[in-house]
Amino acid sequence: MKRICALLVAIMVLVSGFGAAYAADTSYRASLTLSRYIAELFPGDRSGEIIVSYDVKASLRADSVGVESITFYTSDGDYVTTVTGTTGNGLVKTNSSGHSDDFVKSLPSGEYYYAEVTIFAEIGSDYDSRTVTTSTVWVG
Repeated sequence: MKRICALLVAIMVLVSGFGAAYAADTSYRASLTLSRYIAELFPGDRSGEIIVSYDVKASLRADSVGVESITFYTSDGDYVTTVTGTTGNGLVKTNSSGHSDDFVKSLPSGEYYYAEVTIFAEIGSDYDSRTVTTSTVWVG
């Protein structure tokens, strides 16, 4: 009986681990310019904070790479605000093969939000971008 219980627990742990790995893997092979990318949304540590976590990889060293824009919406689709990526706000990196970071934004608390994150890479005259729609998160 102990062996059966141990086996069942091991199977449950294994299955849940595969499910978590599968759910977390939302990166994509995009183009000759973009190698892979991911963007996710998380509630912040403070009231009214939301965190956009991103990881963008170019296929080669890029002139510029990162997040072109982040557009926030309420869960019912109402537009909230757009942040344009620059080197100044840390969303864009120059002369690099990739860029990953967390971007913290203050939004009105007590609402569910999602974001459309447009990532890009520019290598010489080649430019490509993709837009990722994140999951919806509660901002308390």
